[in-house]
Amino acid sequence: MINKNEAYLITDEKQRLYYTGYQSTDGYLVLGENFTYFVIDNRYFHAAQKLLTKKGVKVILGSGYLPLKAIMEETGSTTLGIDFTKTGISDYNTFTEMGYSLKDISCELKEAMTVKSSDDLKKIAKACAIAEKSLKKIMPLIREGIKERELAAELEYRMKMLGASGTSFETIVAFGENSAVPHHVTGETVLKKGMPVLIDFGCIYKGFCSDMTRTFYYGKPTEEFKNAYEAVYKAHMTAAENIIEGTECSVADGYARNVLKEYGMAEYFTHSLGHGIGVYIHEAPALSPKGQGVLRSKMVFSIEPGVYFNGKFGIRIEDSVTIEDGKVKSFMTFPKKLITIK
Repeated sequence: MINKNEAYLITDEKQRLYYTGYQSTDGYLVLGENFTYFVIDNRYFHAAQKLLTKKGVKVILGSGYLPLKAIMEETGSTTLGIDFTKTGISDYNTFTEMGYSLKDISCELKEAMTVKSSDDLKKIAKACAIAEKSLKKIMPLIREGIKERELAAELEYRMKMLGASGTSFETIVAFGENSAVPHHVTGETVLKKGMPVLIDFGCIYKGFCSDMTRTFYYGKPTEEFKNAYEAVYKAHMTAAENIIEGTECSVADGYARNVLKEYGMAEYFTHSLGHGIGVYIHEAPALSPKGQGVLRSKMVFSIEPGVYFNGKFGIRIEDSVTIEDGKVKSFMTFPKKLITIK
């Protein structure tokens, strides 16, 4: 909550998008108890004015921090709230020299962005739908001889053709033993029979991200692979079925981790259960053994248990989900049961 005589300065591109719904590579927001200003240069001024004025935002043509000084004086603000994790030393020194008391609002902004508006949820749902539809379109291409890089390019092409502005992160396509590396760098490996196929991907729609992973098997899977897949599938479903509004983040992680422990695979689950998703692909909350806080309605996060056996294979099953009516609702409809490609 912004107090009297305080103004919050938002300079980060994704934070500006979250608070205004307007995407620009430059400019800054100044938020107060009863005011919102958006300072932007000529490249965006008229478009921003057309969109934001009707939202109660006063759009000002300018650049640099002279407009900020004028706003602070006009509103009687003496304390400037800034995100210490996004502000460089040069700007920090500038604000100090301008005579303002500085307040770190990084935690406050991070917390505020965890709960999504209905409009935010619609955009995330669309980003998820585009990702899923694109995956379905490339399934026939998962054939012997295709390279990881080629399959990733085909997937990204289809996401853009369906309306995405770009990818949420660098697409991961991992064949064979490469799937045992959670953040494998997609490369030149050629698909052959008897290889798992792990695809971790997402796209951006109107500034909001999606995130999804599916693991397939090209050929006849081994019993070892099928057993591990069943463990990951059960871990995913157990977490999704037991997480409710008010669940502690560490407890949510434990639902999946305990299942993998029953299968003797907990040590191969080398990352957390999930992370928040929004304008950033990784944001609060953190569903990990040391995760802080509780899961609330309209938060969006991933559920992505996985196991990784070095030199052999890895398996991850991931959905982007939210909490609706007190329980988990997935944005994904693509099957999570093991799909073998012959």
